[in-house]
Amino acid sequence: MNVMIAEDELLERKAMRRFLEEQFSSLVVTAEAVNGRMAVELAATHEPDIILMDIKMPGIDGMQAVERIQTFLPSVHFIMVTAYDSFDYAKQAMKLGVREYILKPGKKEETIEAVQRVMDNILEEREQHKQKEHNIKLAKQLLLSYIIQDAPGMTNLLNELYPGMESGFFLVIEKQHNEAFTLPAEELSTWTADDAIVNQEEGRQLIVCIMSSRHLPSDEPLRLAKRIQYERGSAFLIGTGKPSTNKGTLSRSYVEALVHLQKSKENENVLEYETHDTLERIREAVQEADIQRAMPPMLQLMDRPEKDRKMEELYYSIKQILNDRRIDAPGKDPDDMDSAEDWFELIRWSCMKIRQHYRSLNKMERTKAWIDENPQASLTLEDAAAHAGISASYFSQLFKTTTGENLTDYVTRHRLEKAVELLKKQAYSLKEISYMVGYKDPNYFSRVFKKHYALSPKQYQNTILKK
Repeated sequence: MNVMIAEDELLERKAMRRFLEEQFSSLVVTAEAVNGRMAVELAATHEPDIILMDIKMPGIDGMQAVERIQTFLPSVHFIMVTAYDSFDYAKQAMKLGVREYILKPGKKEETIEAVQRVMDNILEEREQHKQKEHNIKLAKQLLLSYIIQDAPGMTNLLNELYPGMESGFFLVIEKQHNEAFTLPAEELSTWTADDAIVNQEEGRQLIVCIMSSRHLPSDEPLRLAKRIQYERGSAFLIGTGKPSTNKGTLSRSYVEALVHLQKSKENENVLEYETHDTLERIREAVQEADIQRAMPPMLQLMDRPEKDRKMEELYYSIKQILNDRRIDAPGKDPDDMDSAEDWFELIRWSCMKIRQHYRSLNKMERTKAWIDENPQASLTLEDAAAHAGISASYFSQLFKTTTGENLTDYVTRHRLEKAVELLKKQAYSLKEISYMVGYKDPNYFSRVFKKHYALSPKQYQNTILKK
């Protein structure tokens, strides 16, 4: 177990460290703090199991440090150390949940007993947590069998384990050539943000149930199935079931997955159920600049009898997505798109442009943050463009597009807003504020300020004082 000692007296801190290391072979002192503020910072960095906290320390005292640490490290155990045998201190510590209290100079046996009690409590808590995790795993396996069999009690158990569930679906996986395999839930969880239940029996067929607290898109089962094939190899055949938002009908997704697995054995590929929202899935994929997600429903759309009407609708949907992001749409009209290659190229081009748009927005956000954090810096268009890693002309155009104002106006507005904040504090002279917001000439600063606020900085400050 890891221990941190918070004590402002060097000799006492070193003596306590030596004492703990000599008496408890399983304890490792990972950090020493000389005051309460340092104790809070080191607790966040080292996350100790036990903290020996001196109550009387400069700045933030031990009680305040305990209260702050508990906000981000609620599982840590504290042992309070003090030279004062005060009931008030003990009462305050108990309110914070601290149960161990050592007086200094204390008896060796009392210190050993206090530390041992805390260690025993930690071991007991860990065992309880381990047992709880084991019970939850068993309950999830039971839930899986309940759903598959559509058994009574399924909904109650589902509500208990996943009270915030919004949707879920099934995958049924087999490996070609009748080979046995496993797919641990821990491995599967690295490929999806949702919770996965995997049947634990080894064999040719594996059942996976995905539970989500969000409304899953209709193509999420296909995405996960392809990810599994990518990570584990194409020898896996995967049937997908449609996401269900109704807890009572979740078993249908399992049946769908079985049916599609059977079909996939004929084609040796992952099959997706037919859906009525193919257009919407393409739109979602293009909006997220996901070319691979857009292609399968595109193929489906092109095979349908109403292809011409639907493809024209898709074209104008994509054009609207591009216009919303101020991206010029390609010159071709729907009537000029004769082949699948033309449509694939439109999707590819649109996704590429949208991805560039998102990257540019990220660059703009980083550059704006840099400007905001350095109001006192002498800033030129070339400086900002260099920080963003793009040309000055492109930066100027993109900055105006994303912020609605040019760089000069943005910097001026931000500097003046900063100046107002400093004026309200009434802690600096006008000359100091001028320099702090990037103006080397206080007179010029006053003229710019008055032009923007119709008051000089001094007049503005006087209005604050009157209030």
